[in-house]
Amino acid sequence: MQTNHIVIVGGGLAGAKAAEALRDRGFDGPLTLIGDERHLPYERPPLSKSYLAGDADRAELDVHDEEWYADHRVTLLLGVAATNVDSDAHVVNLVDGRRLSYDQLLLATGSRARQLVV
Repeated sequence: MQTNHIVIVGGGLAGAKAAEALRDRGFDGPLTLIGDERHLPYERPPLSKSYLAGDADRAELDVHDEEWYADHRVTLLLGVAATNVDSDAHVVNLVDGRRLSYDQLLLATGSRARQLVV
């Protein structure tokens, strides 16, 4: 019986798909997904195309609905940023002061555009 707690930092497409893959491959332990946005993980490319053009509803962008996360026992911590990781103590510190212990950590934070000074 697996009891390892896996924490995924990153509430985007990669984080949601990582949670899905873990469950699909038989991981049955505690699984927590942390995202700094208040929304469920969603696909960003359609946001700038079909959604803003009025061709899609907001819910259509979600990777999974809330029921999927509940059914697959994925704990969502949305609207809260991870501020740092103490890898020696196996703890993720959150912006609201909480400290979340983990056995394994997956960082799926994506990237941000960086403007170069030319």
